[in-house]
Parts: sequence; C-alpha cells; structure tokens
Amino acid sequence: MSSILEQWREGKGLPDMLVIDGHAHLGEWPHGANFDDAEEAASEAVAIMDANGVHAACVLSGGYWVNGSDYRMGNDFLLDCVRRAPDRLIPFAHINACDSPANILAELLPVEGEGVHAIKLYNLPQGYPGDGPNLMPLYEFAQEHSMLLLNHYWSDRELQQLAIQFPEVTFIRGHGGATRLSRTLANVYDNIWSLSPLGVLEAGIRQFGPEKILFGSDAFMNPPSVGIGMVVYADIPDAHKRMILGLNMARLLQRVGALPAPWAQWLV
Repeated sequence: MSSILEQWREGKGLPDMLVIDGHAHLGEWPHGANFDDAEEAASEAVAIMDANGVHAACVLSGGYWVNGSDYRMGNDFLLDCVRRAPDRLIPFAHINACDSPANILAELLPVEGEGVHAIKLYNLPQGYPGDGPNLMPLYEFAQEHSMLLLNHYWSDRELQQLAIQFPEVTFIRGHGGATRLSRTLANVYDNIWSLSPLGVLEAGIRQFGPEKILFGSDAFMNPPSVGIGMVVYADIPDAHKRMILGLNMARLLQRVGALPAPWAQWLV
C-alpha cells in the first residue's frame, strides 16, 4: 500500500511532504461570503490548511468575476488577507475580461507592484472569449513579467494559440486533468480540481506523465481534503503524489518569484 495513503487513513496527515493547494478562493461569492472580513479570512484559512496538512494555498479573489462587480475591491481584499499570512497565502489577482484594456492594465500595474506574480481569469461566465482583444494586453503584461495565469476556461484552440504566442506565460487550466495540451505545450499545466470519475487521474498519468498536473481543491468553499483525496487515493506511485500535491506547483511559483521563502527548501 502507498505509505502516503496509509498515513492519511490513520489520521497522520501528510508528513514529510510539501502540499500547495493551487486553487482556492477568499472573498464574496454570489451564494455567500467565505468569511466576514480579511482578518477572519486569513486566520480561518490558515486554520483549515493546518487541519489538512496544506502548507500554502494559491488564493483567488472570491466572486468578483460577476459582471457589474468591482474586481478592484476583490483584489484589495485579497491582498489584505495575504498581508496577514504571507507565507501561507499566495495571491492570484483577478480582472473582468469585459472591462477595457486600459482599466485592466491600470489594475495589473499596482498589484504587480505589490508583489503579485499570478493572474486569475474567469472569462466564460462573463461571455467573453479567451482570445478576445480586451485580453491581449493582459497576456502581453503577463509575458513581460513572466507571470502565471490561471483560468477556468480556454478552448483547446484558444489555449494552443495563446501558449505559442506567449511562451513566457505559464497557462494553468483551473479544472483540467492530465491532458494532451499540457503534455505537448511546454508552458501549459492542468490543475486537477473537478468531480471526475475514478481512474481519470491514473489514466492521464499513464498517457502523459505527472509533471504537468497540479493539485487544487476549490477551498475554501470545499474542504481541502476533497482535492487531496483525489490524489492520495489514486493508484499511482508515491513519488507522483508528492509531485502533484506540491512540488510541481512549487517549481512554477519559484520560477516567477511567488513561492514563499519557507517552502523553497523542499526544492533543494
């Protein structure tokens, strides 16, 4: 039996391994807020992470993707949370794809100045194509600053075109799996959070390998254990579980200067 699975079943958590949740949310949502304020959000998020053996989480700014909302407020709230737990919460700034390119860049410049090295897109519910003209300046900005870019949706056609056009951007599909595009395009990765049938992760690894797969849970709407279980219970080698649960994401974060210093030792 997998020693990682055995320890998890015995209630010992995930000792002696780095765990980074690559897909978490803090802030307002259409169906309710995660927490009342930034102080509670940061402290309770850390408590939940501690209870599940998660060292750090890539956090996205809540539900400010809804058309008509002010995504700048979401980013302000997110950065307030991150300042309270900078070694545990890693910010992914958000923009609304329907806004003007000028407004999008006007938001990206100050958040990048605050040390944000990653961007979150959610263009599909906003009714905007992933390769639309409003987003070209964003991709150019991410290219110039070698940023990570997470999105819930790009079509295969859009992603293939964008990954080739912007080779210095790391593209992460927020609800992917182990897919052909992440295998064939050097700068494309898949965050695996989804309610997939049993065996999907194993099949993807057999076909494409574990190097481009990233753990995510959709915390803090879900407990992190929902996403962890998909990996821990998978019939794959423990070495692959360690890569997916933390090491793969740590390498991406380290590359763009976003990995908190306490976790860099795991990459030595």
